[in-house]
Formats: sequence, C-alpha cells, structure tokens
Amino acid sequence: MSFIYTCLEKLSIFQKKYKYLILLITILITIFFILGVPKIQMETDFSKMSPSELDIFKLNEKITDKFGGSDVVVIILKYNDSFNSSFKEYDIRNIDVINYLEELETEFRKESQVNTVISASTYLSMFSLNSNEDVINSIDLLPGISDFFSKDYKTTILYLTSDLSGSQDKTIAFTEMINEKINLVNKPTGIDVMVTGTAPVGVTVLDILGKDAVKTLIYAIIIILFLLFITEASFSRGFLVFSPIFLGVIWTIGTMGWLSIKLSVATVGIGAMILGLGVEYGVFMTSRYREERNKGKTQEESLKVTVPSIGSSILGSGLTTIVGFLALTFSIMPVLKDLGNSLAIGIGFSLFIAIFISPSLIILFEDFTFWFSKKMHDTYKNITDKQGRLIK
Repeated sequence: MSFIYTCLEKLSIFQKKYKYLILLITILITIFFILGVPKIQMETDFSKMSPSELDIFKLNEKITDKFGGSDVVVIILKYNDSFNSSFKEYDIRNIDVINYLEELETEFRKESQVNTVISASTYLSMFSLNSNEDVINSIDLLPGISDFFSKDYKTTILYLTSDLSGSQDKTIAFTEMINEKINLVNKPTGIDVMVTGTAPVGVTVLDILGKDAVKTLIYAIIIILFLLFITEASFSRGFLVFSPIFLGVIWTIGTMGWLSIKLSVATVGIGAMILGLGVEYGVFMTSRYREERNKGKTQEESLKVTVPSIGSSILGSGLTTIVGFLALTFSIMPVLKDLGNSLAIGIGFSLFIAIFISPSLIILFEDFTFWFSKKMHDTYKNITDKQGRLIK
C-alpha cells in the first residue's frame, strides 16, 4: 500500500471523527476569502497587459517618463438630426455653441487632473464675437481651426488630456468629473453631447468586465446545477456535489483580491472555468461514497475506501492540470501569466476541498438527511386521532 494511500486512509478517519471541526474551519476560511472579494480590481490599462521587457515597450515607457503620459478624452457636440429648425441653425458655427465650449473649457481648467483643454473656442477667444456671422468670419480667418469641425459643420469637438497612469480609481473619478461638468453647463437647444477617449472607454471596459464576470458565473452555475440534478437524480445530492466547487470559486476570487491579481479580458471568465474544470472531483468523491454505502458498509468503512482511492486518483489528475496552467506563467504576456496563476490557484483549491473537506460534508449531509427523515417520520406517525387513525 502506497504512502499516499495510507495517509488518505488516516485522513478519512479524521474526517469522520472531526467533521464539525472541519465544517467550522471551512466556514472561517470562506469568510476570510469573502472579505477579499470586494478588493478585486479590473485591469483596463492595455499597456500593462503587454510585455514591458521588450525593447519597443521599454522605449515607450522612457518616452512617457520624459514627456509625460496623456489620456485623451474627446467631447463631441453634434446637432440632433431630429431637431426641427431651419437649415442655418444646423450649422455648428453658432455663437451659442462657441459660448458653450468656452464655459466647458473654463470649468475643466478648474480641475487639477486636467492637463490641457482645447477646442475651437480656444482660438476664437481672441475675437469679439456677437453673432453667428462673426463666428463664421473668424473661422475663415483661421484655416487650421477647421480641424475642429466636421465637413458639413454639424459637429465639433473638444479635447481634454490628463495623466491617469492606468489607475482604475483615477479613470473612474476623471470620467465622473467630465460628466458632472457637462451636466453643470446648460447646452444649446438641439445639441447632443457625447464623450469618448481612453478614460471613458476604460470605464466602459470596467463595466463590461464586471458584468461579464458575473454573467458567465451565473450561467455556469445554472447549467452545471441543472446537469448535476439530472445526473444525480436528486436536488439535494446535486447541491452536495456543487457546494464544494462553489467554495473553490469563492476562495479563488478572494485570493485574487488579497493578492491584487486583477481581472482582465483573459481572466474575466475564471469563475466559470473553475466550475467546469473542478466539478468532476466532487462527482467522483460523492459517487464512490454512495457506491460503498450501497454495499452495506458503515460511514467510516465507506470513507476509508472512498478517500484513498478517489483522493489518490484526482490528486494525480489535479496536479498535472495545475502544472499545465502554471506553464502559462512562462509566457511573456502578463495577461497569460495572470490566467495561468488564477487557474492554478482555482484548481488547487478545488482539489484541496474535494479531498480534505468534501468527505466531511458528505457525512454531515447524510446525517442531516437521516435526522430530517426520521423527524418527519416520527411527526407523521404521532399525528393521530384518539382512535389511532391517521388524520388526513
């Protein structure tokens, strides 16, 4: 008998004897990891997803350090196509639009995180403008200013620059500030204001990553639970198989939060992947235990067969899977390294829970099921009338 088999057999005896202690420790560990879940952040800075050790990226970092990085935000002003007005008022070269741009520039320049603000109003400020004709004539005197307008003169733009350094908090705060300023200044009638650029796109990516992470996890939970209900032919046994794997997902996400491993486009589906890869461990352990119990063996006897046989098998399978994912850490791409680390952690937790925790949960579940069934039977048996007939 191998050393691993012997150790797992002794472990099974411990799991039967100290099942409540194992449950308590599991709950405490889970609480610890749950506290790490809110700490997880999203990675939206694509420069940090690139291999910084390559010469081309090193050169880019030197340029950024020397001349400063810049996150560009573009604010677009466009006449609404459904705006019912004369053709002339559709011309964005409008005194109200220029005044609106000037007010926006003034508001943005009050913010310390804004490096530069520039629009057509910046150049037109040298002129005295009192009418739409003054605006058009002044623009004709400055040919370069036409770059701020579309060819049909229905759209104009305002540029903002800042150095957010890829910070998630700064990106969100900067985007919120822009929207607040836009809402603060009264815009001309019929004008639509749109915002784009690195910061707004970053916030949108954050939102998409967060929603996708939740959505894929929910879909995986629903589908896997449905399949477990069918294969186990029982809702309770389906949940029994699923619960340890779900713990593995919580532990993994909590670990990513504590270790500051950010969610990116590569790791956003980590929860669903761990569920899909780790669910088989619980299935094997539960099925083998039930098989031994059906032979008439006691709980301890069943565990002494199940834990060593299934434990040693999934241990070999799990460790090879973990090594395979850890191979991704040799990639020069940071996103692949994070993916490899996250999956290795997730499978490691799933394997640990299946071997060290699941057997105790199986015993507790069986004890509860027996207790509940007996209690229901006794209650049903005692509800009789004076003649001893069952009350219907």
